[in-house]
Amino acid sequence: MKITYGKLPKEVLEKTVFKWLGAKRKDVLLWPAYGEDAAVLNTPKRYLVVACDPVTGSKELLGWLSVHINANDVAVCGAKPAWFSSCILLPEDNENLFKSIVKQIHKAASELHVSVITGHSEVALYVSEPIVIGTMIGMLEGNRYYRTGGAKPGDKILMTKTVAIEGTAILATDLSDILSSKVDKRLIKRASAFYKKISVVDEAMIISSTGFATAMHDPTEGGLLGGLYEMAEASGTGFVVYEDAIPIARETKIICETLGCDPLKLISSGTLIASIRGNYEKLITTLKRSGIKAAIIGEVVRKKEGKKLIRSGGAVENIKSAVTDELWRILSEHSSSKIV
Repeated sequence: MKITYGKLPKEVLEKTVFKWLGAKRKDVLLWPAYGEDAAVLNTPKRYLVVACDPVTGSKELLGWLSVHINANDVAVCGAKPAWFSSCILLPEDNENLFKSIVKQIHKAASELHVSVITGHSEVALYVSEPIVIGTMIGMLEGNRYYRTGGAKPGDKILMTKTVAIEGTAILATDLSDILSSKVDKRLIKRASAFYKKISVVDEAMIISSTGFATAMHDPTEGGLLGGLYEMAEASGTGFVVYEDAIPIARETKIICETLGCDPLKLISSGTLIASIRGNYEKLITTLKRSGIKAAIIGEVVRKKEGKKLIRSGGAVENIKSAVTDELWRILSEHSSSKIV
């Protein structure tokens, strides 16, 4: 099987990773599975949630993103992020770059009240661009946790904020020279600041506290459609979502139109999706009171009904496989720029 850039396919994970998971410890409550981005551990006093993710598609925001994407994976399980560690790999001895990454990690962790507890850094022989691999640990207040694979047919699909938040920030920041000749510089500046919206910790804590969610997920690589596909595959369901119902920021829309990419398939950290069984109108109001916009974009259906996006003009797009993120295509097309 030919593997393109991005996450390994479900089939590869099932043949390899999921078969070889070391000792079968009884304190592991949530094991690795497709679509699940964290583990849940049963310790004597608390349930712990652990997540691990790299940042490879950004150059300017590496440290900041490494904290928040891992915090998000912990938060959508219903746990509050608490401890972070990082492995920083550099292609050359560049103290200024290293300092910038570490300062971003410190700033992001401080804002989340997260401690940086350990880590590693090195100049690595076969690394051509800086990479940060982060691990976040959080604690559950009780003993209920959320999985990506908990959605049920009939659930409404709720989405917070707007699509492609992380992708918008990365493209506006790392491809600013290319965009500046075609897009208003004030818009690029606003879009670059989207990185401040990356965290979903606040909304995850609110949603988990209501008990209305059956599953939560943060759609990262593959964008919103990639996240929905993962949730459906993990849950053994299908979905129907409507493009007209999906909130998109003006900055995202213009940048994506300029670069020729689909915002629904662009990396979307900062957005949270949840399958809701309960008073979703009350939940949307509760989120709004905390300054978090949310919308119902579709519903969970039976697996045999498929995974469908209803485009604005009425065309039906069937999502039959994992979504390759638009970020990789855009960056490869502009590989002669400062970002690769």
